[in-house]
Amino acid sequence: MPYMRISLAEKLTEEKRVELVEELGIALEEIPGKKRNMLMAEVCDGVTFYMGGVKKEKFCFVDVRWFGNFEYHLKSNFTKAAFEAIDKVLGIPYNAISMNITEVTTWGGFGKFNDMYYQEPEEKKE
Repeated sequence: MPYMRISLAEKLTEEKRVELVEELGIALEEIPGKKRNMLMAEVCDGVTFYMGGVKKEKFCFVDVRWFGNFEYHLKSNFTKAAFEAIDKVLGIPYNAISMNITEVTTWGGFGKFNDMYYQEPEEKKE
C-alpha cells in the first residue's frame, strides 16, 4: 500500500505508462513513510469520460488509497506534485485532472492484516 488507479481518456504507449507511474511514485514521497517502490499502480487508459454530457479527449482521474491519516498540508503537497507529474508526462492541464484520496485504517497485504488502532499481542515464547 499505497494504491493508485490512474484512469485516462487517451491511450498510452508502454513507455508513457512507465514514466507516469515513476513520476507519481516520486510525488508519493511527499507523504511521510511512503516510498515510490511501495506504489501499486493500475493504469487504465482509453477510458471514455464525459463531463457535463461532453466527451473529453484529454482527461485523467486518479483514485489514491493509502494506509494512514496525514495532515492537510501533506495531502495538499502530494496533490500538487501528482498534478505536476501528470501534466509533465502527459500534457494534461490541471483543469482536466481530478483525484480523490482515501485514507484507510486497515489493510491486508503480504499475508498479514494491519490495523492503525489495534495490534495483536505478541505470542509468548516458552
